[in-house]
Amino acid sequence: MSGAAPGSVEPVAMAPEDAARARWYALFADLFRAPVSRTALAAIAASAQVGTSGADDGALAQAWQGFASACASADAQAVSEEFDSAFVGVGKADVILYASYHLSGFLNDRPLVELREHLAALGLARRAGIGETEDHLSALCETMAWLIAGDAAAARDVAAQREFFARFLAPWFESLADAIEHSGVTDFYKHAGRLLREFLAIERQAFEFESP
Repeated sequence: MSGAAPGSVEPVAMAPEDAARARWYALFADLFRAPVSRTALAAIAASAQVGTSGADDGALAQAWQGFASACASADAQAVSEEFDSAFVGVGKADVILYASYHLSGFLNDRPLVELREHLAALGLARRAGIGETEDHLSALCETMAWLIAGDAAAARDVAAQREFFARFLAPWFESLADAIEHSGVTDFYKHAGRLLREFLAIERQAFEFESP
């Protein structure tokens, strides 16, 4: 489960491929928590230009280049407005970023209860002041980053990563990516959705390959 990793998270004392995975998950947590800032747009566009290789033509690399190109040409205000239209909305958002909705058709349903029980077993809980529930995509990606690069006893356990991914991300990420790509209000975030799909598809394949 490796790949060129975006972002600035630098976990220490761990395999480079795991550090890269943690940075990918941290990136997705940031991308879908709030609108991408002007500073982040510029940083992503610049990072994609460093070390670009024509030989790196895999699906993830292509999605990353497409996303970076979108960042290079994006207007921060337009990105913010698109984020609100797509993921916040008035009443019901056009694209729902919560696992429960994709898994059961309802927000705050049984999948969220099961997730909370699992997080409690890991010693994790929702932070005070956070508006989103624990099954929001950003929260799930944060948890995966912690499972990969955290310093607690429950972290850095591949079996724990595999179980969390299989239960709380694998069953619905393709449904979410499809919703983002086919939404009538997304333009910039279509590229983010494609990048999410390609990275998580690699994660799924790797976990399946590594299963005992």
